[in-house]
Amino acid sequence: MSGTVIKLPTRFSYSSSGEFNEAIDKAIEAPGEIRIDCSALEYIDSAGIGLLVMSQKKAQSRGGKLVAEHLKAGPREILLLANLQKLIEIR
Repeated sequence: MSGTVIKLPTRFSYSSSGEFNEAIDKAIEAPGEIRIDCSALEYIDSAGIGLLVMSQKKAQSRGGKLVAEHLKAGPREILLLANLQKLIEIR
């Protein structure tokens, strides 16, 4: 499967934005989907959700897409409550 994998930290919030945005900017240069590895993710707040939404918009403008995978029950529920599955594929 082509594309790039970006691993999220345990806590994904505004404090993660600099490093995450750099990784996204680099990832959208490569062809294929951008897989967001959420296996370590325990906590995501509204800023983290906003980062995912903005990143999907960036990727989409370049013909790519974001895929969130390996979500634990808590973060998965938060993303579904935020209706993120309408913008980002959740596996």
